[in-house]
Formats: sequence, C-alpha cells, structure tokens
Amino acid sequence: MSYKDVSVFAKENPVCFLATMDGDQPHIRAFLSVFFDDDKIYFTTGAMKNVFKQLSKNPKVEICYCSQDFSRMMRITGEFEIIDDRAKKQKLIDERDYLKRFKADDPQFILLRLLHGKARFWTLANNLRENELEIIEF
Repeated sequence: MSYKDVSVFAKENPVCFLATMDGDQPHIRAFLSVFFDDDKIYFTTGAMKNVFKQLSKNPKVEICYCSQDFSRMMRITGEFEIIDDRAKKQKLIDERDYLKRFKADDPQFILLRLLHGKARFWTLANNLRENELEIIEF
C-alpha cells in the first residue's frame, strides 16, 4: 500500500475524527478533510477554538477515518503545521458556505496540513491483530 491508498480513502470518506491532547486529557471531534492539487491532507479551524490552542501546544494528533458501512477504517498518527497560504484559504472560502464569514488574510482563519503521517488500515476481521497491520509512512 502507498500514500495514494491513504489519500483515496480520505477523499472517499472526508469526515473523520481528530484527537488532540489538553494536558493529560484527550479530546476528539469530527472534522472535514480538505484536499488541494498537492494531494496532502488539510483541515481548517479557528484560532479562537480550543482545538487550535491544543494543537499550538502539541501538534501531534491521531485521526480516524471510517467507511460509511463501518467495514474499513484508517487511523493516522501525525503532526500538524500551520499553513499561511492566502490562495488556498480563498479557494476554500469561495467553495464552502461555512467559511464565508472569514477573509483569506484573517488571522482567526487557520489552515492546517498533516505532516509526518503513519497510516494503518483495519477491518473488523483484523482488528485484534493491530500490531501486524502494515504502516504507510508519508
């Protein structure tokens, strides 16, 4: 398997669950993945949100994508970096109604890109053999 498999699965199932840490307390919430021509995984958030404050202190995350029928899942560990790309932000504002309140140069509008990822795919058939699953590094 390769990063292409990761990208295809995330595009087919763009809603995922992202876990962060606040001290020793994990927090998880649903996010919508974003892709551009570079085929990297991005997310948006607001600087005023707790998730951004948590990521600012600790950029390490775990993300879980799941097929709609729950037959296959993909878990990714990695880190986020803040991307200051006005063109990418404007493209998202133009395409997504829920971002219309932002301007591309608004410091409250945060674009994050996933780095240093390690992905694993699993199913209900192999979920008890987690340590045997192939790791896809990207």
